Amino acid sequence: MTEQQPQQVANEAQKHYSDEKFVAKIQRVGIDLGFKALHAATTLFVALKSPNMPNAQKLIIVGALGYLILPIDVVADFLPVVGLADDAFVIIKAVMSVYKQVDEDMEQEAHDLLKKWFGDRYNYEGSLQQIVEQQSDEQMNK
Repeated sequence: MTEQQPQQVANEAQKHYSDEKFVAKIQRVGIDLGFKALHAATTLFVALKSPNMPNAQKLIIVGALGYLILPIDVVADFLPVVGLADDAFVIIKAVMSVYKQVDEDMEQEAHDLLKKWFGDRYNYEGSLQQIVEQQSDEQMNK
């Protein structure tokens, strides 16, 4: 992958982002994405709407969420097991970039939305802090 390709992917992703497309994608593949990435993506969705979120972080968020709903990924979403792995990776990396600007109300709103959308199928009680700490630990152990 050349240096321009990641930026091109991000630019293309931003063109594809809309709230409606995000909600439709999450409702279609959300549970398959995994609870951590699902919670992270929905927290980013909530944070994007916050007037307290700096514009620079909003660009990161819309790029990550746009990539999630992008019709053509690096790894096709329909492939079993690995199909959503690149999406989850992008979401987790975005969370790590904007984590300090996300507050507890945003996280709680994300949990509430997921419970509304998935009912009893959504039973994740974790936090972004746990996700960020786990990711940081994994990076340190490499």
